[in-house]
Amino acid sequence: MEKLKSGLRGVIAKQVRRVARISGVDAELHELRGRVAELERDVQESRLLNQRLAELTDVVAEVLVPAADRDDRKLAQRLATYNRELS
Repeated sequence: MEKLKSGLRGVIAKQVRRVARISGVDAELHELRGRVAELERDVQESRLLNQRLAELTDVVAEVLVPAADRDDRKLAQRLATYNRELS
């Protein structure tokens, strides 16, 4: 009985793929996967840009803090990090 069920599952799966290919669902699925991959790349790029913006904001905030309250060593580290990431 299990062998029969397994065989039927295989036949049904094959027919489902065939119907999908014939009806164009297969091509649409392929196109959607491509669009998702492109969107994931865009999201990653956006994350990197947001991280760089946050780091630059930290540097600018350090520069604008009055000299008496500023930690020059910390500022130099942040500038070095920012410059290294630009390269």
